[in-house]
Amino acid sequence: MNTEPKSESWWDDADFQDHLVALLLQDPITLKSCGALLNPNDFKPIRGMRNGRARWIVAERALEHYEKYHEPLGKLTRSDVIEYATRLNLGANQISELRDYIRFLTTKIRVSAPDALVEKVIRYKSQRLKASAIQELVDLQASGQLTDEKWHEIYQKALVGTSSGTKTTDYFETLEDRLERRRTENVRSRVPWTFIDPLDSMVRTIGPQQLGLILAPYKRGKSLMLLWLAAAYILQRLNVLYVTLEDTRVVCEDRLDSIITHVPLKSLSEYPKTVRRRFNRYKNMIKTRLKIFDGTEGGITVARIEQVLLAERDRGFVANALIVDYDEEIVPVRHYKERRFELDETYRLLRQLAARYNLVTWTAAQTQRDTRHLKILSGDRVAEDIGKIKKVTCAISMGKGEWTDDSIYLWIAAHKCDSMDIGCEIVPDLKRMLIYDREATRKAMKANSVEE
Repeated sequence: MNTEPKSESWWDDADFQDHLVALLLQDPITLKSCGALLNPNDFKPIRGMRNGRARWIVAERALEHYEKYHEPLGKLTRSDVIEYATRLNLGANQISELRDYIRFLTTKIRVSAPDALVEKVIRYKSQRLKASAIQELVDLQASGQLTDEKWHEIYQKALVGTSSGTKTTDYFETLEDRLERRRTENVRSRVPWTFIDPLDSMVRTIGPQQLGLILAPYKRGKSLMLLWLAAAYILQRLNVLYVTLEDTRVVCEDRLDSIITHVPLKSLSEYPKTVRRRFNRYKNMIKTRLKIFDGTEGGITVARIEQVLLAERDRGFVANALIVDYDEEIVPVRHYKERRFELDETYRLLRQLAARYNLVTWTAAQTQRDTRHLKILSGDRVAEDIGKIKKVTCAISMGKGEWTDDSIYLWIAAHKCDSMDIGCEIVPDLKRMLIYDREATRKAMKANSVEE
């Protein structure tokens, strides 16, 4: 028997509101489009509505977080909401209800065609704002209180409310928001770990809206480094879109299978049961997804990458990280006499893409010829154009290590937000496609008297 409450408005439909809240938690495009139009009371439940109180609280936290920090609440949802519920002194049953609802949103709701839902929200809220403004004008006119100044004020309020993409921030009035942002960043940092212990102990690499660069000579392991980052981010609840422009999808999938299962690449076909068992264990452990786009046929521009990103969003996959392997294969929008101008435009577009969609974004570039023997690869060793170093938040080069024949020296060639011109050595396991072998690296550090 259907016990859902009846409402005259489609807005009060629980399924509709669930899908909208799911978007508000993870989709920066939805927040930019209609975040300023919404307020928590839009989700105030009517009597008997399923998950009413939980939805109201989660929506409130999502909107407040975006207003303060201009980004989705995302993977911080559970900790933020539970902390908020604790501050409100909610009971154990209510906190349990919140946990169940967050789990429902993150595991059961997959929003397809989000733009259609967003358009519906904007149209509805705009109509409500205009109707409210008209009613206020009528009431003031009837009471004889409608002045020219009041007319202009109401007009501006309705106009700004329907123009959500033009909101600015008052710098001198938002210090407390910045202090709170820094406090929460210290407690639960926005920058994901690389799971390369020596690197993570030196610096935090890049976070949302930032562009990172891996530099290396040919055949040093740029692609393996990017695949390692993809696997690390998945474990940290980030949805990853991996764009391969050099190696085919089959090659990337085989390498990832080897990374995840720790079965040597050449032995994947010999041990299908082991691969299946270890892969399924890994799959059951994670809550996010990895999508691979094969662009090896060529002709891939940054605009095309954005189309892929939006197409996946329409299918319910909202990416948190974008990895592009590698920059040389990205086709410039326009051709210039000098290659460096093309690269300048490509990196600028990638950086803008990262900012627009709140993405942790990595790509890779090759260093100059005759650099394979060098331990420290500084920024001026970039092939074609040193300018690309200036456009990224963090650049990590992969020089030749000294501990083993295939060890790698990671050097922070550039960093806008942390230390640079420092490095560490790691040992890979190339048979298993691991750019970082934790045990082998620890043994090499001990043998070379390096403190962990």
